[in-house]
Amino acid sequence: MWKCRYIVKAFVLLVVFSEVSGLGSMSSIAISYGEYGSVFCGLKSDGSHLVSCYGSSSAIIYSTPAHFPFIGLTAGNGFVCGLLMDSYQPYCWGRSNFVLMGVPQPMIKGSKYLEISAGENHLCALRQPLMGKRRNTSLIDCWGYNMTRNNQFEGQIQSISAGSEFNCALFSVNKRVLCWGDETSSQVISLAPKDLRFLKIAAGGYHVCGILEGVNSQVHCWGRSLNLEQEFSVAHSAQLNVELVAPSDPLISVVGGKFHFCGIKSYDRGVVCWGYSVDKSTPPPPSGVRLYEIAAGDYFTCGILAEISLLPVCWGYGFPSSLPLAVSPGVCKPRPCASGFYELNNGSATCKFPDSRICLPCTNGCPAEMYQQVECTSSTDRQCTYNCSSCNSVDCFSNCSSAISEKKNAKFWCLQLPVIVAEVAFAVFLVSVVSLTSIVYVRYKLRNCRCSGNAGPSPRKNIGNAKEIGKDRADLDDLKMRRAQMFSYEDLERATGGFKEESQVGKGSFSCVFKGVLKDGTVVAVKRAIMSSDMKKNSKEFHTELDLLSRLNHAHLLNLLGYCEEGGERLLVYEYMANGSLHQHLHRKNKTQFDWIRRVTIAVQAARGIEYLHGYACPPVIHRDIKSSNILIDEEHNARVADFGLSLLGPANSSSALAELPAGTLGYLDPEYYRLHYLTTKSDIYSFGVLLLEILSGRKAIDMQYDEGNIVEWAVPLIKAGDIEAILDPVLKQPSDVEALRRIANIASKCVRMRGKERPSMDKVTTALERALAQLMGSPSNDQPILPTEVVLGSSRLHKKSSSNPSTSETTAVAETEDQRFVEFRAPSWITFPSVASSQRRKSSVSDADVEAKNLETRNVFANGTDVLRSLEEEIGPASPHEHLFLKHNF
Repeated sequence: MWKCRYIVKAFVLLVVFSEVSGLGSMSSIAISYGEYGSVFCGLKSDGSHLVSCYGSSSAIIYSTPAHFPFIGLTAGNGFVCGLLMDSYQPYCWGRSNFVLMGVPQPMIKGSKYLEISAGENHLCALRQPLMGKRRNTSLIDCWGYNMTRNNQFEGQIQSISAGSEFNCALFSVNKRVLCWGDETSSQVISLAPKDLRFLKIAAGGYHVCGILEGVNSQVHCWGRSLNLEQEFSVAHSAQLNVELVAPSDPLISVVGGKFHFCGIKSYDRGVVCWGYSVDKSTPPPPSGVRLYEIAAGDYFTCGILAEISLLPVCWGYGFPSSLPLAVSPGVCKPRPCASGFYELNNGSATCKFPDSRICLPCTNGCPAEMYQQVECTSSTDRQCTYNCSSCNSVDCFSNCSSAISEKKNAKFWCLQLPVIVAEVAFAVFLVSVVSLTSIVYVRYKLRNCRCSGNAGPSPRKNIGNAKEIGKDRADLDDLKMRRAQMFSYEDLERATGGFKEESQVGKGSFSCVFKGVLKDGTVVAVKRAIMSSDMKKNSKEFHTELDLLSRLNHAHLLNLLGYCEEGGERLLVYEYMANGSLHQHLHRKNKTQFDWIRRVTIAVQAARGIEYLHGYACPPVIHRDIKSSNILIDEEHNARVADFGLSLLGPANSSSALAELPAGTLGYLDPEYYRLHYLTTKSDIYSFGVLLLEILSGRKAIDMQYDEGNIVEWAVPLIKAGDIEAILDPVLKQPSDVEALRRIANIASKCVRMRGKERPSMDKVTTALERALAQLMGSPSNDQPILPTEVVLGSSRLHKKSSSNPSTSETTAVAETEDQRFVEFRAPSWITFPSVASSQRRKSSVSDADVEAKNLETRNVFANGTDVLRSLEEEIGPASPHEHLFLKHNF
């Protein structure tokens, strides 16, 4: 805030002072040079009047004032000075043995200055004009080597310029120049012209150049370097190019280095240099660029590009290599631009105050070969262009030749464009005529053709046509719902006996399931949505499950037979699962308890179904509600994954995530998904891990009759401690070899890790479960028979096995006959899953989960139960208060 008040106060002073006496022609850029390196400094282009410096002199870079606004800049040997906006006094930084850094001393109290200029080892400042009787007296204060004194001159001085060991001043009335100081090396004082009038002057090391007053604005130089050019030549290996003749081009700005001068041409803002310059190892003055302002160092020059970027560009010897800052080409002034100046309208250079602007001098006239195309106004600069009828220079001929070629090209296109348009129109017309002729000809040839259905009244043909029409309608329905059959509400109501409670076999939060028998004797399960006020949600879940199941086809996914959507009724027709759900067999006392082999077999089959959803469906399907009540058991005791009402289509890359609100069942819900709304296929892995723990222990996912109501919090620490027997279902007898169940427990503990990226993928889980099942089955015996391959690897109704055993063949034939009844309801799907093939493919590679399980077994034997799994507290950071409340309440 103090910085803003500081700048506002300084700006107010600038307004008052500028209205009284006007401002000097200060530069917005400066170049310091010397034994410590070269530095480029410039006012920032954001209108703040703050300064930035870049280069190799650390003394200047590190001491640059960051919060002082300046009106203009100048530089000498190893130091930079600026005119402060708030006090109108000079302020210097860097390193010098002759000029005091900060505000130079001695300083007359209350003195204010219009302009400052630095020589090699000194600084001079032009004071504000005096008032009253002394208004024609000008005061110039100087500090530094042999220069520290107060100078008084008769007449008003417009501007000053400091050279190596001398100073020059330009009077505002008669436009004459006056020089003083040490002229031993330059003879600038004695050679100063007495009868010439100048618009601007600029002092270099040992010369002075000025722009003459008049239409042509040519430059005039004086002074000499004695034998210094020989010294410079020896120091830089004779890399000199001597061009002492000043240019004849009209200039609007000129600056001087130690042995050279550069200026900006008035008609195109191009740059021209003369004097001694290095040209073999460094770039020459840029050609074809336009500059707003320039500043010179010892042996190089820099300028601000007249482009939107306002970036600096340098040429010569020893200039800074990196100049990233955009520089303001002038100082923001609080009054309208005067005559001969125009307002800079550039998006990169703005003034922070609404009534201030940057004013730049208009280009001064046009050369002999050019004429004025746009005149100078308060908003635009003067623009000149070549007069091609009177060319004498190379530039004129080159510009006019390009203009002539452009005119020729324009004339060529003016003549050729109508021809091309006519050719295209003719081609379009020809194609249209040919197309219409072809259509008319084909219709003429087919005018006597009749459809075969109208040829005769044959009953057989009519029956065939009716079948074809029915087939076409079925195809249309198939395009709609792929392979699901549409039923009428009346048929399903009749099949379920009017949806009576006696036929109800299950009930969920949003639907009820009824057992029914169709006209052809097929036993089905009909899922009917419960009528509620939130019909939109019911309809969404209905269409989600219908859309997914009508596209998916796998031995261990619940088979959808058809659907009904009439009025407000939403019904889905499934294949009937005769043995209920896994939840009923695990937790109901009146249900038959499955032995360990059957439980693990169901886990393997459910894993295969989920693996198909994650890895073989395209795009992958995320179930979001894996639990024991959604694992159904058919009459052959094979598992089917059911209830896809909450399922979502995942991204094509299964490792990517979806941003979804949490949905699922407490106890099975992935904590990472609930907390971060970060849904991936690994959320189903967590739910399946809870299901595995439920299969091993016989406990529900959340059962508050125990001290540890959450099955994950209870079972995982015991698994980590190696106490597998403590979590096994006490209802079943423990197998002789517990290692297979230990492997399954380890898999489950990895599935329920808190971070999804640390959980295994479903194909690895399936492979590990298959090997655990094979280990559990072991060798054939009377009390532990080997299950048929069809039961272990897939449904016998979808994966047929040929066998030499007659009884097996009969069973297969019966199954094939039974499957024929479902042909009309189960047309070929667009996704299939060869379970046996995928199992064989997975067996060809060693599972990472299996290797980890073996390592775990080895470490348990030799480490006497050392903890081999990271604790849950280590797997996830501390929960937020909201998360802690959720976990405490639900888990």
